[in-house]
Amino acid sequence: MHHDEMWQTYARNGEPIEGAGWDSALDNPEKSGSSAIVGVAVVFLYRRREDGGIELLWQKRSDKVDRYPGDYDISAGGHINLGETVVEAAIREAHEEIGAEISADDLQFMTMRPFNKNRFAWVYMVDWTGKPETFHFDDDEVSEVKWVPFEETESFRIKYAKAPFKKDQLTFDCLTEWFSQHGYI
Repeated sequence: MHHDEMWQTYARNGEPIEGAGWDSALDNPEKSGSSAIVGVAVVFLYRRREDGGIELLWQKRSDKVDRYPGDYDISAGGHINLGETVVEAAIREAHEEIGAEISADDLQFMTMRPFNKNRFAWVYMVDWTGKPETFHFDDDEVSEVKWVPFEETESFRIKYAKAPFKKDQLTFDCLTEWFSQHGYI
């Protein structure tokens, strides 16, 4: 997280409020008791194995970050900046956090849902099959990445993920449904 960003705020219907932002230096709105709603763009990179199975890319948070150091997190994601579209935020976060070069055409929409009372999350999937295996971490938020077989995702999440994802069964039920609908599992 960069403490000099303005995050885009949203109306209760999920539409951005033009010109309205939340100062990230104030931390997340739910911690302050504010009713402001901010958005989060989430990107899951996946790849198909030769045996037909699927793997998800997880990032390990750097020991230098102030929230959940050393815990695993989704491939990439973060708050949507003021004036930025959800797609622009997803592309930016993937590049900033793990050095993944993706385009709007790479993003496959999975879901949009309330994250908690103060955040909406837009979740995208990106097929990384056959793409570069090298990732770089230029902003000190990530220390490493790990491909995890989808069939091990549930136990990996519960054992190693940062606290919010340990208990976020809904996102992982959505992942299972998405992979099932697309014929991967």
